[in-house]
Amino acid sequence: MPQPSPLPTPDLTAHLARFAALISDAAYEAASDEVLACRRLLDKIPGRPKAQGELLDRFEQMLAYVRDREKLLEEAVDRLDNSHGELRRIEKQLKIENAALKSQLRQNFSPSRVIGASPRMAKVLQLAQRVAETTVNVLITGETGTGKEMVAKVVHYSGRRRHGPFMAVNCTAVPETLFESEFFGIEKGVATGVEKRKGIIEGASGGTLFLDEIGDMTEASQAKILRVLELGEVVPVGGRGPQHVDIRLVSATNRDLKQDLELGRFRRDLYYRIKVVHLDLPPLRERTDDIPLLAENFLAGFSRNMGRGRMTFSKRAREALMHYPWPGNIRELENEVERAVALAYTDTIHVEDLSREVRHSLERVVAVVPVAGAVAQKAEVGRLKELEREAIETCLAECGGNRTRAAKLLGISRESLRRKLKPQDAPGDDEADDSGHEGEGGVR
Repeated sequence: MPQPSPLPTPDLTAHLARFAALISDAAYEAASDEVLACRRLLDKIPGRPKAQGELLDRFEQMLAYVRDREKLLEEAVDRLDNSHGELRRIEKQLKIENAALKSQLRQNFSPSRVIGASPRMAKVLQLAQRVAETTVNVLITGETGTGKEMVAKVVHYSGRRRHGPFMAVNCTAVPETLFESEFFGIEKGVATGVEKRKGIIEGASGGTLFLDEIGDMTEASQAKILRVLELGEVVPVGGRGPQHVDIRLVSATNRDLKQDLELGRFRRDLYYRIKVVHLDLPPLRERTDDIPLLAENFLAGFSRNMGRGRMTFSKRAREALMHYPWPGNIRELENEVERAVALAYTDTIHVEDLSREVRHSLERVVAVVPVAGAVAQKAEVGRLKELEREAIETCLAECGGNRTRAAKLLGISRESLRRKLKPQDAPGDDEADDSGHEGEGGVR
């Protein structure tokens, strides 16, 4: 009986060693060739050993698994690279858009773009531009709707802090119970489910904090804001230590803070802290030259936003806008123009398209003008009569009181002269004068 040929163990061992080395080097194609060489060696053995065949099957499965895993990893890396590239592209785009938005804000809130032709408003804008280059605190006062926040943005975007944040807060909208957490921030774990949150003041660091309606802030809140201004630091709720902040404070109010000082409603030390520079905005009724400019600007914006095309005001509509007192100031004018654009049937806004209050202002003016005109005309006529009598009396004096000669010099009849002097003549003068004889000291 023939003996089986010995297994080519050294050759098989060498191929398997090269297989392991190639797997380590991630040379999967060459490793697959080594497995194929091992199978050929096994095929030469009579009866083909089963154990070695199963071992090679597992090597092939392992190789396929490793190759699939490497492929998945390569795809994942490619996706990450693509995502990273997309993120860098988005980051670059956001930086460009952010720079463009900041540039647009600086342009929109530059003093030259703010509508204000009246002398008082021009003076306010000039002072705002000068103070913008400093870091001093500013107090802006004025009636509701006069544009206090707009001027605050002019101060911010025209100065050295324009690259920093502009944080605007309405003091009346923050409850006293939430004042500290909203303004100073809060640490994680102070209460169940509370996460760490940065406060408004810290968020405004490096820029401007605008406190609107600061006159309505409670006395306790005033004391906390004063401490921030004095020390330049905040302590978050639940925090262990203070955090430095660098803010420029711009405050605004429609209240009379001097009166509040006398009544004890506002802290005197805080008042002098926030009022390094004072900008007092005039109401719209005191800057009537700006009304048509503002109205035209609002009209262009609203007509464009509503797709109405180019629109204009009729002459009477413009007169009505000029004569209305605007108790709500610029904000009321803006709302009035928006309403008119929405309701107008044509591209021309007529007085009928305006609200009843604005229409009535024009009706009152029309009613008053004739009366005022009549009074002025009467006063003018009275003055002319006075001048005429003075001229006649001067002429009479030069003629020695002789009315006939005076009338001839004046180019009027003696009867006309008599009538013009009659209101101040004494009774009986006409009869004495008509005799034509001179009397001692008499007037002819």
